Amino acid sequence: MNAERSNPGTGVSAAAATRLADMGACIEFLGASGQLARVKSEVDPRHELAGIARRLEGTKCVLFERVKGSKHPVLTGLLWNRDIVGSVFGVPKQQVPFLIAGAIGPWQKDKQALPARVLERAPANEVVEDRVDLSALPIPVHALKDAGRYLDCSVVLARNPQTGGLNISVHRMLVMQEDRLSFLIDPGRHLGEYVEVAEKRGEPLPVTINNGVGLAPWIVSTLPRLGDGKPAIAHHLIGRPIDLVRAQTVDVPAYADAQFVIEAEILPGAREFEAPFAEVTGYYGGRDKRWGMQVKAITRRRQPVFHTLISGQEVWNAVGFTAEAAIFHAVKSRIPEIKAVFLPPGGCGFYEAVVQVENTRPGIGQEIIRETFRAFRSLQRVVAVDCDVDIHDPVDVDWAITTRFNADRDLILLPGEEGHILNPMVEIDADGKGGKVTKVGMDAMIPYDDRNSEKFERVRFKEVDLGKYDIKYD
Repeated sequence: MNAERSNPGTGVSAAAATRLADMGACIEFLGASGQLARVKSEVDPRHELAGIARRLEGTKCVLFERVKGSKHPVLTGLLWNRDIVGSVFGVPKQQVPFLIAGAIGPWQKDKQALPARVLERAPANEVVEDRVDLSALPIPVHALKDAGRYLDCSVVLARNPQTGGLNISVHRMLVMQEDRLSFLIDPGRHLGEYVEVAEKRGEPLPVTINNGVGLAPWIVSTLPRLGDGKPAIAHHLIGRPIDLVRAQTVDVPAYADAQFVIEAEILPGAREFEAPFAEVTGYYGGRDKRWGMQVKAITRRRQPVFHTLISGQEVWNAVGFTAEAAIFHAVKSRIPEIKAVFLPPGGCGFYEAVVQVENTRPGIGQEIIRETFRAFRSLQRVVAVDCDVDIHDPVDVDWAITTRFNADRDLILLPGEEGHILNPMVEIDADGKGGKVTKVGMDAMIPYDDRNSEKFERVRFKEVDLGKYDIKYD
């Protein structure tokens, strides 16, 4: 097969599929394409590593080659630059959410399609550690008030204890001891449902924690509310199955090309204090008693690279790409006039959406706004704009609000709606399992009857190619 030929049914080439399934291949591509910064000085994983990453945020991906106390390098920044993510996928950055949305449909039609192989041996278990010791991994302490060393972008593979179906998700996990973790499960996550079933049976829930997986399964793991069989969406995304490998101690597979695999059991009834932790909101997540996990085995590649991220643009994009895909897919099925969705950084990837809409009838903006809220319940603000507005340009969006939005007619208020508990403005329920907030919709589209009016004719200028002109800048 030609390395650049697109896989059947996807917009992803065979070469892109390889780097999307294997983080090692992705790092090679980033280095070869000049999109990787290498930090060759030794850095302390406690605060210093994250401090450097914050200064470089949004630029190239960063590989820390020498990490104090560990023989393993650390990668960060894989998702903080949307142009780089687009290059890994081999498409313009604006197309990435459409590729993800395009993989959801085939998966929903046939969840058994593209089944993965479960191998006995693979890169992920080239080395089986003699003893369980999380301190041997270069797990950083990120922000200054974080409670300790956190795994924050590892993919958790678990089985539904009732159906046996596999699910993938990402959670923050605090190292408590060399063989013990405490972690947060957000309300509404399927892993929480699985743990509840297992606890009622008095049984542990086995999981594998996969660090350094390919970008395809990692992104898919953040897709909301899809449940059993979700790993197969990543297969559809790249046009072929992504191999798994049998674990050493638990009846849950791991990703065959993961850099590290931590095998563990979520213990029934076990609760330990977890947090604070620098969260997606830019605030610290609060300390409370949360689920406990016993680590049973650690396997890895012979020369692995540990993967971490710092809360900020990378988290916003990780959530944004998948939420944009999920929203677009859900709303498109009801209102075909939707053209694009963007979750801007200022909304922290969870809380704001800008939706581009073809203006075909009166009231369509408000219809789209309500459907968008239904499609992604964490949202607190939705703005609908016409197709001439660049949804990725905050100035253009603000201009549309300023010149096309009238609060008397175009403002939607939705009080008492479900909110995301990590946002400090959400009023948490007494049981701590959910919260409420008032949501805001803004219809910043030209009024339908005025869409051809001269007063809304946008100023245009001649398109020119600056490369044809001799321009000197002093």
